[in-house]
Amino acid sequence: MTEQITPFKTQKVLDICSGIGGFTLGHIITGGFETVAFCEINQYCQQVLNLRFPQIPIIGDIHDITVKSLAGVGVGEIDGIIAGLPCPPFSLAGKQKASQDERNLFGEFKRIICEIRPNWAIVENVPGLLTAEGSGFFRAVLWEFAQMGFDVEWGIVSAAQVGAVHKRERVWIIAYSQSDRRDTSWNQRIQERTNPASVGGGDAGNSQKHTFINSVEYGAFTESTSGRGDDWRTTGLDGCLLKRAGLDYWLTSATIPSFNRLTRNEVAALTLSCQREYHQLYTEYLALRRQHKQQLIALGNAIVPQCAALVFDRLKRILSQQRKNA
Repeated sequence: MTEQITPFKTQKVLDICSGIGGFTLGHIITGGFETVAFCEINQYCQQVLNLRFPQIPIIGDIHDITVKSLAGVGVGEIDGIIAGLPCPPFSLAGKQKASQDERNLFGEFKRIICEIRPNWAIVENVPGLLTAEGSGFFRAVLWEFAQMGFDVEWGIVSAAQVGAVHKRERVWIIAYSQSDRRDTSWNQRIQERTNPASVGGGDAGNSQKHTFINSVEYGAFTESTSGRGDDWRTTGLDGCLLKRAGLDYWLTSATIPSFNRLTRNEVAALTLSCQREYHQLYTEYLALRRQHKQQLIALGNAIVPQCAALVFDRLKRILSQQRKNA
């Protein structure tokens, strides 16, 4: 039996570190959300966003996001913030400097949340986020969310779970205000979360531990059952893209053709004319890769929309439950 979701008003969304829009495509698949502004510094990605979503304004630098700057581009109400924050500070392929890495934008993300005061937020990053600084960085992130009045769920979602042939595992964090605290002020929620007495902990030396344990809802979220079949996210994405004019060129040029490299011995075994043809084709292939370097980087950093759709599904159920309890 398909789970019934209580309708809620369309959620206005601020998309930070937007890349080429994979996060927003994820909520378009599920429905119930509307991105009202992007924030993306990369010029190539900005071009893609302008092509995909010409009606949505783009703020170029995350440091420039304020209530005033959003108002300047016609954005007022914001219900939630989504962010695919840079992953190099936490990637296992790097040095995992985390808080010591200048590319770490979690501090800016917190500043924006404190200024805009959304009801919920979703963050995506690499699994290395969980282990950086001996897991201390991730604990600090959860603690910051708790201080700001949010409950938190998190989990690792792989692209393989939505039909891809590769893992591409990513950590997703959903932070949301408690349903019974929605009518309290932002400052009141923060004070209650950070006051040891409010969680039964009067010992100053242990207050942070008690507050953390009592104010964070642990655990990995799981995909809820659906009667639409395993392929519904991909089908939904296809429908979304096909309805948007001007994407044909972007879609058809999004994949760089492969080139079957030959070993030196295999090249030497060719006739001279075939060798010349091979070297000419390989030179053209390298030129094509250089031409599309920015595109390849953007695709490599992109959020898988179908994975985002799974996470938005979970958020919709959280918001639906809150509405039922209201």
